Amino acid sequence: MTTFDVSCIGFHVLDVLGRPVTAIPPSGRAAYIEEICMTVAGTAGATSVACAMLGIRTRSVTTVGTDDMGDFLVTKMKGYGVNCDLVSRTSDVQTSATILPVRPNGERPALHVPGSANAFTVRADTLDAALDARIVHVGGTGLMKAFDGEPTVALLRRAKELGRVTTFDLIQATPETIALVEPCLPYLDYFVPSIDEASEMAGTSNVAEVARFFQARGVKNCILTLGAHGVYVAPESGEPFTLPAFDIAVSDTTGCGDSFTAGIIVGLTKGWSLRECARFASAVAAKVAMGLGSQGKLESFDDTLQAMRSLPTRQDAPLTASQF
Repeated sequence: MTTFDVSCIGFHVLDVLGRPVTAIPPSGRAAYIEEICMTVAGTAGATSVACAMLGIRTRSVTTVGTDDMGDFLVTKMKGYGVNCDLVSRTSDVQTSATILPVRPNGERPALHVPGSANAFTVRADTLDAALDARIVHVGGTGLMKAFDGEPTVALLRRAKELGRVTTFDLIQATPETIALVEPCLPYLDYFVPSIDEASEMAGTSNVAEVARFFQARGVKNCILTLGAHGVYVAPESGEPFTLPAFDIAVSDTTGCGDSFTAGIIVGLTKGWSLRECARFASAVAAKVAMGLGSQGKLESFDDTLQAMRSLPTRQDAPLTASQF
């Protein structure tokens, strides 16, 4: 019996977002926008918060600075119900942080300070505590210099030795990122990248080929988020399938992939089919996309379940034959 439903391990970052931003003002001039906010973000951080908001027992495992931004992240995560006993603090570097000027269509270029993410690792004496969860989620490979590579592989290997279910996501992947990711693949039960990042690593934009690329290297279930095109799921057994995205007014796409992963994790804890997990995850991402930042308009499990059952799906963004 594990203490937590999920342990979210890896990249946590403070996001400062503003919208809508159409241009950076010249010289010392100012532009007036509608919203500015700060949120807990990152492929482990935002996922942990979404999991806690959706009602499952969540632990966060990361490193933040001993600065005001680190205080903010820890305080906010605790406020959402995330256990932060394994969040370490460092005075050597600042907390990882990003400035995101969000465009009117929801896209967001980034200005990023790597900071504490590069200092993060899981100490041997805390490894089993970090893995004390039904599901072990690792997020952020490629952005964690001390943890990337063999430390990540060793943690995932130990997770599988303990009988844990593993999920995995990353951000800002490049063709070179596959060298860090490939040794992890045999230990992944659910790989949940965006098609853009997965395509960079697989060297093809064909969705089915991308999924086959990762499954041939050990991934059991490959779940590719496709933005407005929805999601493509290649399960361990059975035929691949697609689901459409929900038809919503997009405010900001920050955190949509992270929250989608949280939806998959929550569905798995409830014993749902992978199709139902993916439908729910799409609704979680839709709720996030309706607002600014990684939490957006996400409220609760019940509210998200209602959204899944009531929101219309998009009918105008099918994949073309060449994408399969």
